[in-house]
Amino acid sequence: MGSYSESLLAPGETVVHQSHQHWLSLILDSRLAIVLWVTALIAIVISFFGRFDGVIAQAFLAVEGIAIVLGIIVVAWRWWNWRQEEYLITNRRLLKVTGVINKRSGDSSLEKINDAILEENLLGRMLGYGDLDILTAADIAVDKYRMLKDAKDFKKAMLQA
Repeated sequence: MGSYSESLLAPGETVVHQSHQHWLSLILDSRLAIVLWVTALIAIVISFFGRFDGVIAQAFLAVEGIAIVLGIIVVAWRWWNWRQEEYLITNRRLLKVTGVINKRSGDSSLEKINDAILEENLLGRMLGYGDLDILTAADIAVDKYRMLKDAKDFKKAMLQA
């Protein structure tokens, strides 16, 4: 057993299908890094054309460096979080595992699933992702799987299981 989600499986339970969020969700979750990098680029352009000296030049250099490093840290954290998020279909249940340091797992028994609603917008159909809402008879009636990679295949595997 390699991953944390596989350690949650009961004896005799096997993984039928495994997926995670689409790579585009990583980019959308990294908007802060993009803003930081644009800020650094603007500071670079201003300092290049402004030809500042002394303290002002050092301030621009500090802003550029901090923005670039913070952007890299944000992307690295988001990527690590994105890699740790897993969606599993086993022969008994659906399993959603999230978190890097603090793990959170939720599952829905296949017998308790009443409906699965798949939504794919135009961009999602072109790039291969969609949103899947799992309706169950539990207290929390909807389990949302956002920007799921190959959502159609995931839904088909769930229905076959």
